[in-house]
Amino acid sequence: MAVVYMRKLEEEPESYDSKFTSLTKGVNLEVQDWVLNHVNSSESILEIGCGTGSLASKVALKGNNVIAIDKNFQMINYAMQNYPNNLSSENLLYQIGSFTELPVEICSQDVVVSTFMLSELRPLEQQIFLRNVWKVLKTNGRLILAAEFVPSGFWKFTFKVKRWWYKKKLKRLRLKSTFLIKWFFKYIEPIGFKINSLKKWRHSSIQAIELQKVNDNGNKEPGYYKPEKKRYKGLRSQLRIYRCILTGQVDHVPIEPGIYQSGNPNKMSPIIITANYEFTYIKVMRDLKGLDAWVLCVDSNGINVWCAARGNDFGNKQLLEAVEATGITNLTEKKTLILPQLSAGGVAIPQLPKKSEKFPFRIKYGPVWSKNVPVFVKDKPAQKPEHMKLAKFTLFHRIRAGITHTTFLFRKLFLLPLIGLLLLFLAFNWFNKLWWIGELTLWILCANLVIVLLFPLARFTRRFIFKGIFFGVINIILFGGLSYLIHSSIYYILWHICFYFWITFFSTMSFSGYTMATSPREIQEEYPIFSIINKILFVLSLIFLTLGIIFY
Repeated sequence: MAVVYMRKLEEEPESYDSKFTSLTKGVNLEVQDWVLNHVNSSESILEIGCGTGSLASKVALKGNNVIAIDKNFQMINYAMQNYPNNLSSENLLYQIGSFTELPVEICSQDVVVSTFMLSELRPLEQQIFLRNVWKVLKTNGRLILAAEFVPSGFWKFTFKVKRWWYKKKLKRLRLKSTFLIKWFFKYIEPIGFKINSLKKWRHSSIQAIELQKVNDNGNKEPGYYKPEKKRYKGLRSQLRIYRCILTGQVDHVPIEPGIYQSGNPNKMSPIIITANYEFTYIKVMRDLKGLDAWVLCVDSNGINVWCAARGNDFGNKQLLEAVEATGITNLTEKKTLILPQLSAGGVAIPQLPKKSEKFPFRIKYGPVWSKNVPVFVKDKPAQKPEHMKLAKFTLFHRIRAGITHTTFLFRKLFLLPLIGLLLLFLAFNWFNKLWWIGELTLWILCANLVIVLLFPLARFTRRFIFKGIFFGVINIILFGGLSYLIHSSIYYILWHICFYFWITFFSTMSFSGYTMATSPREIQEEYPIFSIINKILFVLSLIFLTLGIIFY
């Protein structure tokens, strides 16, 4: 769990070592000792993610020639000022650098060291890291690394609770979280390493590993990892789809990113690009209907294509990363990648490399819906037919989106306040007011139902603030009339009228991401005004609802 909070600590190099030691309860020092025991003398050593430089200086003092890199300028600057230990630049050199471009020659290093950096890399980045390290290591060279892993048994639960808490803190600090090291051990052998030794601390939540480079059959290049074929048919897969829909997309549901096969593809088969969201994968594979194709799932952080492209999780970076990590270039002679049309909001084609050895592909956007991909691939139209371009928001799609959206609202916003109200009423023995919580829940559900059913009526504008006002007025009329039939009280309606409007106004703007009826840029332009209106309506709603509870 310590690694999650490293993002905050890295902003303060002066106190980093002491705070990180406190956070890990001293395990990081034990890790350093373990690393030092596995390092000999008179070796060429590269440390990736050296931080403050404390470990690099200790390794150099054993008589080794060390190059220590980190992408954080503050860390490198601090290391150069505080950990020279009277060593010459020949023995210890600090410089800014990253695992993507290692500043050493091929086959030049005896050992590569990296501690507590692995969880800052996404799965495909971890594979690129291993491949790049393999290239710079000498024959039988070693990679020594330490990282935080998910513990086993009961401790997995406490780990996830702590991680959730730290992620909340990072979100408040507007810092990105780290990534769970979920599939790392699967990459080791296919890429070209074997495990020499392994040490575990704190119920296996922190592990140090020594890997050795394997040169079987005189391989001059590292291998590639390919995930196992994942099932997309049957009851279990269908239940996974329901899980994605009914959890409101609060939980990211990723599959391993990488290359999958539809049918029996060969070097002339098309390459279909999609997200590594499980729902998306299952839907795409089913819709391909046995078409022989390579299916490359980029690491969209377990988010669907549309939302990932809007949120910078499906863009140039993820696409280039997937091509490099998987070696798709070596599997096919096809030089065209077929991307989902809804990824266009994240992928900027003019900024992709042109005629590059690492990226020799051109981009072609396929249909909006994956069900049309087989026909699109077979017919190879010069221009897509209109029905393949348009994302019609039908009643079926609106209902499915409405279920997901409503679940999201309850899990993210309303569930805890409603539970809090229930406990408050029980504490004050207000049993005669418990019905009010049920009615409040009903209005939230009904507001979203109205939006789903009547959404086509709001096509007169693209601005979701105006849509929200439109639906807010409709719901005042509907809810007001229904409330009067139930309670026969004008006063009750007056106490609740602001809430009727606010819940619909807020839900309409929240629903915008599910509709494909707008763009991220348009929402960003609207959001400052929406935020002001929303806060005013929310405060007024709380005031009037509280008065209604007390006096009605």
